Amino acid sequence: MGLASVVPALGQAEPVTRESQPSIEPTKPKPPTPVLPPRTAQPKQQSPATPTPNRLPENINRLLQPRAGYKTASSRSGQYVAYGPISPQRRGGILDANANTILIAPDHVVVTAERVHNALLGRLGLPTLPGSRVKLRLVPTMSYKATVPVVTERHLNGYTYELTLPSEIEADKLVRALVQVALLDLANQKRQMRDTEIPLWLTVGFTQVLLAQPDLVLVIESPQQGGRSVATVFVRKEIRRHDTLAGVRARLRGRRAFDFSEIAMPSPAHLRGENWRDFQACSHLLLDRLLAVPAGRARMQNMIRQLPDNLNWQTSFLNVYRDFFADMLVVEKWWAVTIVQLTGQNQYQNWTLLEAVEKFENLLKLPAEVRLNDADSPLEAEVTLQQAIRGWDFAVQKLTLEQKINQLLIARIKMPRELLPFVNEYGRILQNYVSVRQRIESFKPRRGQARPRLAPVVDEAVRQLDLVDRRLVLFKPEPKTSQPAPATLPQN
Repeated sequence: MGLASVVPALGQAEPVTRESQPSIEPTKPKPPTPVLPPRTAQPKQQSPATPTPNRLPENINRLLQPRAGYKTASSRSGQYVAYGPISPQRRGGILDANANTILIAPDHVVVTAERVHNALLGRLGLPTLPGSRVKLRLVPTMSYKATVPVVTERHLNGYTYELTLPSEIEADKLVRALVQVALLDLANQKRQMRDTEIPLWLTVGFTQVLLAQPDLVLVIESPQQGGRSVATVFVRKEIRRHDTLAGVRARLRGRRAFDFSEIAMPSPAHLRGENWRDFQACSHLLLDRLLAVPAGRARMQNMIRQLPDNLNWQTSFLNVYRDFFADMLVVEKWWAVTIVQLTGQNQYQNWTLLEAVEKFENLLKLPAEVRLNDADSPLEAEVTLQQAIRGWDFAVQKLTLEQKINQLLIARIKMPRELLPFVNEYGRILQNYVSVRQRIESFKPRRGQARPRLAPVVDEAVRQLDLVDRRLVLFKPEPKTSQPAPATLPQN
């Protein structure tokens, strides 16, 4: 019997095998295979490694030569390094040549820079030692009227300065730029986080003092052109040895000398045209008188070295000359006496009402630089006190408004009696605003205290200034106009 017949005989059930049922879950469709476009570009073949040449190319000397017609010159001490054209030419041609400009080349500008540096140190009573490195870049396409930028670079071991000068430049402008760099080098004897600002009257004053020295001769020699030696250009100053203020006296004899407040904070109008010549003369006289006081050289050295330690130069000035001047009002009186002694002008004489109102309006404006775009150069402009209070940072506001308060106190000396209430009102508004704003800036809230709001303080100060401005406009007298004489009828 087979095994298949044994199982039913024993009464056992036959094993049942289940057939696999199809899955209920739907199958996901496979994504289509992407069809790539046919590759037409041939794969880039890897170039074999370029072997290192065993020797330098034959024209290596030509490649290492500097730009044709340009050279680099260094001063004897190594402090000044100049780069520029060897044979500069005037930009306007022979017919349009400016009589007040000179041509400078690298070899000659380093000599001038060294002489100016040594003369400045000698005027201050310091030994002629080299200072920080100064790079002079001469640009032949730069106009002689352009502003000379001074760039200060900080390093771990000191500072370096860079001057960009036009190849055709005025002699006094060249000396003024070199004097500014020398003063910056004297002030930056120690490291600080912010840039040192040299007051303009100090730079201009030292420039005029050095140019007035009879033993200082600025020599600029024109380079050879076309293989021929041309004439040498000498820039000399004919100065009377016994009177270095002869030019100042002649300049201010027929013109009004600036007040000390105008010298300390000149407006853009003071730095243009004939006013610029007056500013140069006043700065020359101011620096000459400050150097003439007892221990004048040592005091000026200390003032220059203290400039980085204070936010404004007035603080350094009063710290050094404390035994002479208690405040800026005393300085203004001393300056008025100095003008009287030199030229005979009475600085205490009151202004006329029309002249006082015009000067008062100019006093209430603040000089500023405005940029229309980030790429444009800054433009000179004037802003009102209200615009400064609303838009400037308080650190700049405090410095500027405190100077303006001092100028208002000084202006009271020459103001007519009718304008004194306006002067006092402007000073009171600015003083109150600065004091309240200072308390808000230094406020440290405790638990449960709210910080004072700043907007009402600003709005109130602007509102009060607007009211005084409207009253001042109504008070301004109309200028007198010459009326034509009445016509007369012909008589028979």
